[in-house]
Amino acid sequence: MDKSSSQSEFEIIRRYFASSNLSFKRDGIELGIGDDAALIDVPENKHLAMSMDVLVSGIHFPADADPALIANRALAVNLSDLAAMAAQPYCFTLGLVLPDSDEIWLQRFSEGLASLARQYNCPLVGGDTSRGPLSISIQVQGLVDRSQAARRSAASSGDKIYVSGNLGDGAVALLALGLDSHLGDSFSFGVQSLSDQDRQYFSDAFFKPQPQLELADAAGKIFSSCIDISDGLQGDLGHILAASSMAATINIDALPYSMPSQRCMDTENRIVAALFGGDDYQLCFTVPGRDCAELERLARDIGVRVSSIGEIVSGEGVVYLDSDGAPVDFSARAYQHFASIQPAC
Repeated sequence: MDKSSSQSEFEIIRRYFASSNLSFKRDGIELGIGDDAALIDVPENKHLAMSMDVLVSGIHFPADADPALIANRALAVNLSDLAAMAAQPYCFTLGLVLPDSDEIWLQRFSEGLASLARQYNCPLVGGDTSRGPLSISIQVQGLVDRSQAARRSAASSGDKIYVSGNLGDGAVALLALGLDSHLGDSFSFGVQSLSDQDRQYFSDAFFKPQPQLELADAAGKIFSSCIDISDGLQGDLGHILAASSMAATINIDALPYSMPSQRCMDTENRIVAALFGGDDYQLCFTVPGRDCAELERLARDIGVRVSSIGEIVSGEGVVYLDSDGAPVDFSARAYQHFASIQPAC
């Protein structure tokens, strides 16, 4: 960033983050920005769900990206964690490390943050700023009925495995933006062959992921387990299986893809993108067989695509099946957050 000024931490908070556009009022927030801590009321019949992600420039987003888009992504990926718990947004806090106090950058960043916060009625209630290499830490708080929180640990044999939306778009976006070092040499396709329309589609998939909060609100009560797909289906489904002490079979031909992904990748690369690419921020969840029809009806009612891709079974690990029911072997290599960090010189 350039065009820096000598704004103090308190000036930055007052000018860009304490405004009514971002730190707005909502029921249950007794005290937000302006004191040593926020005061939050939690209804007796609710759990307070909390999650935090740290995004580092050059690893999780391009340093030269539009600050409004960076802000949108930073908050959206955290809201996706709430959706995975069947929780609804309540409020959030922000930790922002800046190389300098670029007024234009800060204005754009705060505008992007406020737009999404308003959309989900999730005000900023506190945070901190410091000087250093650009990084963003957001902690979100959400509310969920005590009896309806979705966990990773409750999948049972016979449950059907579903995913929302499309898989693999995040991997293509990472390649197109040059943030793909964790994907490995065996995953490749011609980024240069993307049309302008498809390139914009993947940029939006990266910077404007859609947290599946509406699906979680409508159908979360019938999820037996759930996780958001941030690290690739292979790794994230594996977390459900480990927590539930279960195994799974996955029908490779049932994995859902977008039309832009189908245009730019062959079948093998689409499968690898879906299983190992990460950054899709869709939900992977399980549903008892008796509730599948109800789930699919609820999803249709709100216009969200859900795909049944497999089944929970007894045992360990995942067996991938082709269209003939024959096992297919894939090397395990889910997203690793430290794989793209280079040693300091």
